[in-house]
Amino acid sequence: MALNFPDTGENLSLEMIVNKTAAQNLVLKLYKNNITPSDTDTAGTYTEATFPGYSSATLTGASWGAASGGTITYGSQQTFTCSGSSTDDIYGYFVVQSSSGTLLYSERDGAAPFAIRVSGDAVKITPSISAN
Repeated sequence: MALNFPDTGENLSLEMIVNKTAAQNLVLKLYKNNITPSDTDTAGTYTEATFPGYSSATLTGASWGAASGGTITYGSQQTFTCSGSSTDDIYGYFVVQSSSGTLLYSERDGAAPFAIRVSGDAVKITPSISAN
């Protein structure tokens, strides 16, 4: 599945490009509801993962690599590891602005769902954004 910037994320991104809105760190979250991202989504569209050991990941601006060929990639893979028993099925991830919680973008994994059932089960994501 392709990365989706909903209407709110598109508008916020445009405002950051022209310095109308200050850029800030992003927060990466896993979602467990069986949906496909769409243009009308908000952060409330997604049900965040709740498995033991899970916590969202702050993506700091300084850790993004240099953009090249229309793509920018976060410097390290983010691993979300379960530390107990769970019934979460993970379908993808969503990224929000750290202070406002405004949804910027989301992506459903084509191989979803990922069953998180026991300690040690994990989801790994290397965030990247491409423009064409």
